[in-house]
Order: sequence, then C-alpha cells, then structure tokens
Amino acid sequence: MREPFIVRWPGKIPAGASSELPGAQYDLMATIAAMAGIPAPPNDGISLLPEMTGKHTQVATRKYLYFEYPEKGGAVAIRMGKWKAIKNGLKKNPAAPWELYDFSTDKGEEHDVAAAHPELLQELSNIVKKEHRNAHINEWEFINPKISKTK
Repeated sequence: MREPFIVRWPGKIPAGASSELPGAQYDLMATIAAMAGIPAPPNDGISLLPEMTGKHTQVATRKYLYFEYPEKGGAVAIRMGKWKAIKNGLKKNPAAPWELYDFSTDKGEEHDVAAAHPELLQELSNIVKKEHRNAHINEWEFINPKISKTK
C-alpha cells in the first residue's frame, strides 16, 4: 500500500519533489496518456501528471483505492483518505475482521483502531461488495469461493 514511485522528467517534473497522493498501477495508463497528450482509454485510473508537475489542484479525485490479493491466504485492502483497511487470511476465514489504521498518525500500522469505527467498517464492507469481481481462475476466488465457473 505504500511503495515508492520514482519519476524523472527534467524540465517537467521538479527535482526532489515528493507527494503523499495515493496511486496505483492502473493510474499509469492515464498518466502516460496525459504525458503523450492523448486521451486514455476507459479505465479506473487517474492521471498523476498534475501531481508530478506541481499542479496539485488539477488532480482528479477518487473516494478510495480498492485492492484484492489472492496471495498469502487472500486479502482485501482499501485506502480511503487517511485510512488504510485490510482483511487478511480470507481463504481460511471469510469472516476475518477488518484491521484499520490511521495513516495521518500511524504510518507504521502499529495501532489497529477498527473497534473504534464500526460505521466506517460497514462502509468498507459495502465497498468490497460493490468492487469485487469474481476471479477468472477458481483458485484465486476467496471472496465468493462457492461460485462455480463454467467453461
């Protein structure tokens, strides 16, 4: 959820600049299209180019980033504003509890504050229901494991 992304474009991106804007790999399509001056094909990404070039007020906004990971027992994660939420081990325990971290005060994810925010946990569960798409490979499906795929 917090991996560095380094870019260099002399004359366009200021050297030494940094940003706290959350981004995802699917933002690259929109970003590269913006760099090329062409429209991006429809996708879930936003262009990070305004943020990179210091035009912070021109950055598109989104309410959250949603991720699913079939590795390591299956996990879902959501980054929403100052919050990072994650459920781990979903293959073994589909009812695994949310862990919730406040990145504004806890970048090291040392203090799970989920118990103090039940209304937010419900919103996060609703996001999973909205965003999940059944995996095209049966072994990867851990949210709806009883879904049968037909060929």
